[in-house]
Amino acid sequence: MKTALIFIVLLFSFNYAFGQTSKVPGYKIRASKRLVSVTFQKKTHALDMSEQIDAARITDSELLFAREKEGFRYLVFNVSGWSRDKQNDRQCGAGTESNLIWVKLDAAWRISDVQSARYESCWSVETLIGDFNVTKDSIDIEYHIKDDKTAKLSYHAGDPEKGFRIVEAPYKN
Repeated sequence: MKTALIFIVLLFSFNYAFGQTSKVPGYKIRASKRLVSVTFQKKTHALDMSEQIDAARITDSELLFAREKEGFRYLVFNVSGWSRDKQNDRQCGAGTESNLIWVKLDAAWRISDVQSARYESCWSVETLIGDFNVTKDSIDIEYHIKDDKTAKLSYHAGDPEKGFRIVEAPYKN
């Protein structure tokens, strides 16, 4: 009994350490510096996301949506992590980088299209405004971007092929 309890605690700790969560039943996600691994039906698929992830060290990843439509699979996930490989007292040494990523995959799990929106960054000006609003079928967020502008990002799971809709506007206090 004691061994089983220790095993459960270690398993929970391992999953927590890699920031692995999924709001989508049947899927698991884990992100590293270059790859996002998505497990579906006991098969793991490695997706190269090196160009879409701004964090130097991933601390949290979460699959928010997974839909199939007309022969394609659409995934939306959130990835956050440290701005630097190691935290320190230098610029952005305790900073955070966060991306929302939409991926269109063909039947063989090859990337057909991808969108990445950086909504939090120590190195740049992106900063989330208000709450991170995720419902059972949509995402709506607003964040600061360059040149005194804001961006409003929306995604609707009923139309996964449309990806993210991002509208920029002048910043208003």
